[in-house]
Amino acid sequence: EYKSYLSMTGMKSYAMRIMKKSWCPVILVGVVVLLAVIIGLSTALPPYLNKTSIEKIVDRISAKKIKENSKFLSEKAHPAGSENDSKLADEIAIRWKDYGLNVSENTYEITLPRPTENSYVKTSSWEYLIKSDEESNIIPPFNAFSKNGKVSGLLVFANYGRVEDFAQLKLIKGLDLNGKIALCRYGKIFRGSKVQNAHQHGMLGMVLYSDPEDTGKGEVFPNGMWLPETGVERGNVKTVKGDLYTHLYPAYKGGYKASAEEYEEIAPKIPVLPIPYVKAKTLISSLEGSTAQKEWGNRNVGPSKEAVEINVENEDKIYDCRNILGVIEGNEEPDKWIIIGSHRDAWIYGASDPGSGMSITMELARSFGEEYKKGWKPRRTIIFASWDAEEPGIIGSYEFVEDHSTSLKHKAVAYLNLDTAVSKPQFLRIKATPNFNTLVYEEAKLVDSPDGDYKTLYDFWLQGMSTYKNNNFTRPPISTIGSGSDYTAFLNEIGISCIDFGYISDVITYPVYHTQYDNFEWMEKFGDPKFKYHRQLARLVARVLFSLSSDPVLKLSVENYVTKLLSLIDNLKSEIVKSGVDIDLTDLEDLCLSLQSVVLEHKVTKDDYLKSAVNSEDTLSLINEKEAFIDRQFIYGHGLPDRKSFRHLVFAPSSANTYAGSTFPGVMDALAEEDEELTKKQYGLLLSKIDALKCFIMTNNKNDFL
Repeated sequence: EYKSYLSMTGMKSYAMRIMKKSWCPVILVGVVVLLAVIIGLSTALPPYLNKTSIEKIVDRISAKKIKENSKFLSEKAHPAGSENDSKLADEIAIRWKDYGLNVSENTYEITLPRPTENSYVKTSSWEYLIKSDEESNIIPPFNAFSKNGKVSGLLVFANYGRVEDFAQLKLIKGLDLNGKIALCRYGKIFRGSKVQNAHQHGMLGMVLYSDPEDTGKGEVFPNGMWLPETGVERGNVKTVKGDLYTHLYPAYKGGYKASAEEYEEIAPKIPVLPIPYVKAKTLISSLEGSTAQKEWGNRNVGPSKEAVEINVENEDKIYDCRNILGVIEGNEEPDKWIIIGSHRDAWIYGASDPGSGMSITMELARSFGEEYKKGWKPRRTIIFASWDAEEPGIIGSYEFVEDHSTSLKHKAVAYLNLDTAVSKPQFLRIKATPNFNTLVYEEAKLVDSPDGDYKTLYDFWLQGMSTYKNNNFTRPPISTIGSGSDYTAFLNEIGISCIDFGYISDVITYPVYHTQYDNFEWMEKFGDPKFKYHRQLARLVARVLFSLSSDPVLKLSVENYVTKLLSLIDNLKSEIVKSGVDIDLTDLEDLCLSLQSVVLEHKVTKDDYLKSAVNSEDTLSLINEKEAFIDRQFIYGHGLPDRKSFRHLVFAPSSANTYAGSTFPGVMDALAEEDEELTKKQYGLLLSKIDALKCFIMTNNKNDFL
């Protein structure tokens, strides 16, 4: 070979003379090898080709690509069931196929309400009429699943419509809530919980509005980030999730549909309409009666002098609910699934909700898909999901879980969720089951901060939450997971460990939430102009997803779960004192301490496995399933009292605010009702489930797991 090389350089005659000497070929070969090394060093491969797969995946994540996704997703209004929503589903499926994912679709037949122009709020001298705008395809202001009908009554201001707000109203002498109409401002709690609270106090209807004290603290859009007085928040008001006509059953075409009586039993009970503040001002000024405290805005609470009439005429229609799934099959454990999802539908444009989450999920699919096409394979299967019909009450993901409950029960390791991931990002906020804690802390330390004042995303998270909560935390707090997005069914129906990623700000929510102003222009100007917060959150999620899908030993931690259980007992004790219910928690404390010792033994086994040079797949599988299937042990098939679809006895949505998480929910709800018999029943169930977890951790037989 070196002969031919030298011939090409015009040095053939000279080389042949040299080569007649026996030692020359050896020297020449050495020279050629040395030159090759030097040339190789000078033309080294690009750095990314020498990195591990996770570093390549993370580096590939692009703010520019996420921004392009955001613009694509929020270009047109695309409420669930609309033509634009369906077009997005088609395009996402095409893109995911191009990324190398195996794409499929789950379609369900669901029933959704649509507003009509017959809905209104009026008095004898004032009115607000619902009007449609066919040219823009913007869905008119309405509250999905409000009860249809016409009601009339004097108006009472109920602040945010919380339990404590109604308690304050009941203290006002001479104020009778029965037969009145509630005027509530949006915020603090789920709007459906406001409606439920009003109905429980005998009120006939509700008018909702966005208050400038919450959403108008500065210059309004398009010149500022705040909501104009003409803005109206849309949103559903049902507290039962999924398709109401197929509650607890998958919504198959031609399948079971509830009767009108069955529907009415679980649907909201009073008419509700949202109006803009520019119209609400007239109603506020009409209120007489007592003046509320400063926290209520020093407003008169009412009642009003003249009656307010609400008429709601929504029309039910049948739509296809289209979930798009993109799969990267696992190499060693293909029957173990890591699911990551975002919903696609929006009330209008939805650049933040859900565009920020969906745009990140699309970029993750692209980056993981590119690595897959180059030969990388995860250990476990990754499923990317674009859920439909989340805004009308978490329907697409609920139907998926109801449809695939058996497979999910046996195969799903974890569910990762992205929804309103980025709005006006000031603080990182993570909601999760406790077994995620260690994993997300470790991975956040490996991601650069989006804010130049901090080194890592972990530092940004810790300092931000310390400021937000006015608490000098040693580790960032991770919130209790409740409801309000697509993780709900996975945790509460099946017992799949879940984590939800996003940023929050110090305002009540981002001010243009569920209005026509949540658009790409708002995001580009005020939400995340450089899309760097999107990118860094995507990189955190990528690391968590990669670890769960590819690390042989799962970094989920049952130890964190037990620590959380022990900390929750103190809170339960204080609630028992408040309620006056007589119940002894000694058995719960003893059981949790016993569980803690069993978990420590499990940790020793896990640590020994990690240190050992020779390990069996059976031992690995046993360790991992104990980490992954913790939440399965807390599922009670009959559900919580009056909430059959919420089956998790340690974490569930709060009965007073389904956005928030509640701990030991069956016991807590019974205590709130001061029902001693029910409290003791729920306490007994809780003990049985914690004991089940203890037995689960102790077992050495994989077949005992499910």
